[in-house]
Amino acid sequence: MVDVKLRPSQIHKFRGYIGNLFKDHDIIHNHDYQTGKSIYRYPLIQFKLINNEPVIIAITEKAIRMFSEIFMTLQKIVIEDLTIPVHEKALEVVEEDFGYSEESFVYRFNSPWIGLNQTNYRKYLELSDQSEKEKLLTRTMTGNLLSISKYLDYWLDKEQKIKIKVQLKETTVNLKSNPMIGFTGVFKTNFNIPDYLGIGKSVSRGYGAIRKVL
Repeated sequence: MVDVKLRPSQIHKFRGYIGNLFKDHDIIHNHDYQTGKSIYRYPLIQFKLINNEPVIIAITEKAIRMFSEIFMTLQKIVIEDLTIPVHEKALEVVEEDFGYSEESFVYRFNSPWIGLNQTNYRKYLELSDQSEKEKLLTRTMTGNLLSISKYLDYWLDKEQKIKIKVQLKETTVNLKSNPMIGFTGVFKTNFNIPDYLGIGKSVSRGYGAIRKVL
């Protein structure tokens, strides 16, 4: 939506509006329409903010095919009391590499990475040594990539090992009005990740989006 500008704080409201508008498509909001219960899976529809423009990323052929049909019917965005007409939309389909690689790449977080769950969050706070914190974050990020791979039906061979080196800084993020520790910065890994794909928690809301820088 090249003629619409949003702030980072409005992305979750943008997602909520689209999810309610197409609530019979659980692939968008990851909730069972009848029970309201969450569906725990890697989100195949992700809402991003790129250069202040709202962007919706669909992953896998099934998600692209389904969302492209309903996306073209979108005529406006309503966020609280603000109605934003959508006059211009752009739909682009690209094929990207994903998975283990013999070479390594450097990625930068375009939005904060929320990698810590309740258990490893407590462990992280108990650690005083920076190198131990980095080891924990490395293990967590490895788990993130393996989890994404599982949901995308991609499996590594036994001899293929993910290697990660992180250079991250703490930042505070507000997730559902709760302050949490997030991370910004760069990391290096021998794993191909498409630009703006999200890793970690709340990727459907735009968190954990990465870009390859080297």
